Amino acid sequence: MTKQKHSLGEEDIRKLVWRLSVPSVVAMMANALYNVVDRIFIGKGVNEIAIGGVYVVMPLMFLSMAFSQLFGVGGNTLMSISLGAKNQEKAEEFINTSLSLLLIMGFVLPLLGYYFRDSLLGYFGTTAENYGYAKDYFGIILFGAPCAIVGMGLNNFIRGMGDAKTAMLSILIGIFTNIFLDYLFIMKWNWGVKGAAFATIISQLISCTWILSYFFRKKALVQIHFEKMKLRLKTIIQITENGMAIFLIQVANSLVVGIMNNQLKTFGGTLAISAMSIVSSVSSFVFMPIFGINQGIQPILGYNYGAKKYNRIKETYFTGALIATSIMVMGFLIIMIFPEQLTSLFVKDNSDSKLLEYLLPGIRTQAIAYPLLGFAITGTAFFQAVRRPRTAMITSLLRQVIVLIPLILVLPRVFGVMGVWYSFVFSDIISTCVTIFFLRRVFRHVKEDCRSERNLLE
Repeated sequence: MTKQKHSLGEEDIRKLVWRLSVPSVVAMMANALYNVVDRIFIGKGVNEIAIGGVYVVMPLMFLSMAFSQLFGVGGNTLMSISLGAKNQEKAEEFINTSLSLLLIMGFVLPLLGYYFRDSLLGYFGTTAENYGYAKDYFGIILFGAPCAIVGMGLNNFIRGMGDAKTAMLSILIGIFTNIFLDYLFIMKWNWGVKGAAFATIISQLISCTWILSYFFRKKALVQIHFEKMKLRLKTIIQITENGMAIFLIQVANSLVVGIMNNQLKTFGGTLAISAMSIVSSVSSFVFMPIFGINQGIQPILGYNYGAKKYNRIKETYFTGALIATSIMVMGFLIIMIFPEQLTSLFVKDNSDSKLLEYLLPGIRTQAIAYPLLGFAITGTAFFQAVRRPRTAMITSLLRQVIVLIPLILVLPRVFGVMGVWYSFVFSDIISTCVTIFFLRRVFRHVKEDCRSERNLLE
């Protein structure tokens, strides 16, 4: 335990970033596979319309993920700062309060989901052709929400304590279970989208059980204690404030996908939604490693901010940003050179040619601004780790909502379905420029914080 603390504050930054980020990147890639594997098996084992039906459910899954990240990332950030400030009692308060909040939302959200199911599916863009698939998938997937919320939320704390390998393993256990069950339920037993949903919730249950066992085996740097799972208003406000940026990102993702699906339905129809489902699956393999980098650098940033080590904070951010940029450039090149090979993973050889008419131009267009996004996306992790949640929220929402939604509403009226793809490009460029502006300002303020005598947890 002492060694973990010491490494965050003393170990060579480049080695530390790689050590914590590589398992996180692998874990996030595996996490992306939860939905991508479902779509691959559904595309090959059912049909292309069913892919779109499953994608319509994604906004509702983003809402579940939003609360998991609100309390998981929010509490983990404060736990890391507390450990850096040598305040073990405060660190335990944050993790135990977060667990209480995760459990509450894990049972409240499914109840609300069932009550408003038909209205939600209609709002998020179902069509007459894919409604049945969406309803079947959503009706089952809600059963796994408690395990998904608690497991994903607590996994942030394992990573925040510097044990990235265990955090990675917990996700890998779930994804390999999901792949095996998808193959069994869809390809062998012909359960269709219901099989994909059952595979997902069973794998989430197994992953959550593994994560909880980590804490009860007393391996954790910061422990879970039932008697400390009290809901103090001040602690709840602190956790919520620090997790609000990533929470709003996920809520924004939900909102954007709903609006986008309706625009695709209007200007392209059911197959345009299926095309977007495939494009988002491919793009997730580019973005998920960046989120893994964020998770790897966040505990380093938070710990050293609590310890007031400005030079280590600066070096950590730029190391992570350069790695992220390299990944984005590589993803851009692969998509531009091999679009047919990537999309063929999701469709049958005899798929409707109209699907490919939407799919191939879309996947290339959306990737145009990828090389710019490494610094912008890691900037959000930096803002969160140094307790600038409002700045993190602004820069995140700029890309996901403030710029993107108006473009999605306007550009398809001029360019048809292609207008949806163009919207992502312009949004990425504008948000990157604004994030760089805020980075320069916040770095100056962080330097002043590290020089001051005040308590950074206040």
